Amino acid sequence: MSTYDELIAASLRLAAAIATARAASTKFKEADAAARLAHCDAIDLDAAHREASLDAPKESSNCMGFHGGSNHSPPIDPDASERDTAMGDIRSDHAKAEALRTEVHSVLAAREVEEAEASLLEIAATLTPGDPPVERTTPAEQPTQPTQPATADGTVGKAA
Repeated sequence: MSTYDELIAASLRLAAAIATARAASTKFKEADAAARLAHCDAIDLDAAHREASLDAPKESSNCMGFHGGSNHSPPIDPDASERDTAMGDIRSDHAKAEALRTEVHSVLAAREVEEAEASLLEIAATLTPGDPPVERTTPAEQPTQPTQPATADGTVGKAA
């Protein structure tokens, strides 16, 4: 294989590696954003659960029969709130795991770009200025074409 063929092959390898790295980087950015949003949802659910725990009816702490009035707030289901919080944490963990996976793929793709670029530069360093990019070949003899346009009947020259 000639140096020029190697150069072309290395250039194609670099182009493919760059395309793969860009795609991996985009996937990582999307997964990272999804993980961050899922984490925000988990934080909101945890805060709602803690708030529900604060608002849950408790045993009366009134002493000696004193009563402060009835609790007019709607009943809160602490079990449902706890389940929602746990599910939010699970969704957040899944999203974080996906973000980590895509980050690893992105790093590996960037490493491939670096290797392909190094290979291309190594091959390019062996070239000398003025080297012809391809060997010139003599074109095959072409039959001469008439210089006058053909007429409607297929003859060359002036119509009769």
